[in-house]
Order: sequence, then C-alpha cells, then structure tokens
Amino acid sequence: MSSVARRRRVFAGAILLTLAPLTAQSASDANQAVEEFHHICLAEGPSFLRMSQDAYGRNWELLAEVAFEELAPIADPDSVRVWLTTKVDGGLPPGTIIGFTTASIDGKPVHTCTLALPDIDPDAFQKAFFTRTDAEKISEERSPAQSNRLYILFVSGRQQFVRLVLPVAKSPGKPLVVASSIMAPGSAEQNGSKR
Repeated sequence: MSSVARRRRVFAGAILLTLAPLTAQSASDANQAVEEFHHICLAEGPSFLRMSQDAYGRNWELLAEVAFEELAPIADPDSVRVWLTTKVDGGLPPGTIIGFTTASIDGKPVHTCTLALPDIDPDAFQKAFFTRTDAEKISEERSPAQSNRLYILFVSGRQQFVRLVLPVAKSPGKPLVVASSIMAPGSAEQNGSKR
C-alpha cells in the first residue's frame, strides 16, 4: 500500500471515529485525560522528539497535516506533525488527535502541543484541569457552539500558555475537547524537566 493510500485510509478512519455516536464518560475519564495532557504537553513543554518517541512507543497512527488544520492553536503553523489513537491508550480515548506544531507569534517562534479528545465531558475536563494546575484565565471568546479560553500557567518553573476549546452545548456527533500548550522553544531544555 502506498504512503498516500495509507494516509487517506488513516484520515478516513479518523473521520469515522469522530462521527461515531457520543457515549457518556465519567469524571475519572476527564481526570485521566487531564493527566495525559499534563504529561504529553505541559510537564516538559511541547517537544517534537519526545512526542515522536511517544507516538512510536504507543502505536499512534500518523495522520496527514490536513487532519489538524481546524485544531491548530495558532493559524498557519510553519510545521505540523499529527497522530491518532485508534484504541484506548492510557487516559486517551480512541479517536484522540495529537498534534505538534512550530509557529510564530509576533515574529517570535513557539512550539505547540495539542490533544483533541472525543467523548470527554467538557465541564469535568475543565474542573480537573483547574485542580491539576495553577492556570489563570487571560482571555475568552464564545460562540454558540464553543468557548475558546486562553490561560497562563507555570509548570516545572516554566511559563506556558494553554488554549482550551470546549463545546458549549451537546451537539450531534462527537464534540471534541481541544487542549493546547504554547511555549517558546528551548524553555524546556533550559529549565530541566519534571513530570
């Protein structure tokens, strides 16, 4: 099978997983999802090398960049790498999209790490996020379908920004909780790392 055909098959699989019926999830699922977000995106900051190692070790499927266009926390990223979980993986439900990007904000480079989590209760996720971190909200935009909030927080002595996109109302299909960390590159390496 060619790499193009494989990417199309994986992307089609991602779409089908996203359209599957919504099932109820418990608060413990939200807690586990927050722990995964903390481990993958926050504890050591966004890291392409570490995320690639996780993808290999945890059997995440590589997706085409187009699968991440609507989820990227910063528009028009310079580079993108995207993966998909096809089964339950620790605290990640099947159909989770994991993305790493490099981008620029006001001419300054940043790295981002995103988890788009299906089947996670948005209120429970937000509550667990606040219990786990010292995040302070600095902005919010609302639409009929979702709220988009930006937070600042410190993890292991490093300043990071977190963007949470939460569905506002129950909608057909499988609404996603989208959590992204945004950080200047090099910060993780300069300050060491802790989980």
